[in-house]
Amino acid sequence: MMDKRLKEAVEQITLTEESRRRILNLEKKKKKRHQIRIIKRNLLAVCMVFLTVLTLSFFPKGDGQAPEWKITAYAREADEAQWLSLEPGARVLLELIPKKERYIMELDLPDHYYYEKQIITLGLDSIFFEGKTIVWLPWKEETGLPDVMSASMYIKILDEDRNEVDRVILEMTREYDNCYVQIKKEEEP
Repeated sequence: MMDKRLKEAVEQITLTEESRRRILNLEKKKKKRHQIRIIKRNLLAVCMVFLTVLTLSFFPKGDGQAPEWKITAYAREADEAQWLSLEPGARVLLELIPKKERYIMELDLPDHYYYEKQIITLGLDSIFFEGKTIVWLPWKEETGLPDVMSASMYIKILDEDRNEVDRVILEMTREYDNCYVQIKKEEEP
């Protein structure tokens, strides 16, 4: 009797061919939906990477470094007057331009870059810009002013959008009859 009931129970549990096909079809559909989801997710990731690369190519960001620019000065080096590129921190002795009785420094900027500056005086000496040339006109007569004087000129370097990309202090010093210049980096606030 136990065997008969067990046999009937097993026969009732056994799936018919139609039920078996229906279950297998459901499993295939579920597997196919899962594959489609994976394909969609991968396609979305590829599209996002493509759009990111495309966006970065249209809107490049700078590397945060200041542009290459320099100031050259007619100065004395090794007992000879010549044009020298000023380096931050290095103090150089300026040399008068022959026949013009003035000191000259040139500001060399990349194309489409600009500068903001200020005019300063050092005792009775005038220091000013003519275009990208810094001119220092020394006062030759006795004045009764101190033998050692110093003044600073602030220069801001601006990109083509007029955003500040660098700034320096040009420190001018007059010691007796000698004139010196030195570039100092301004401390960020």
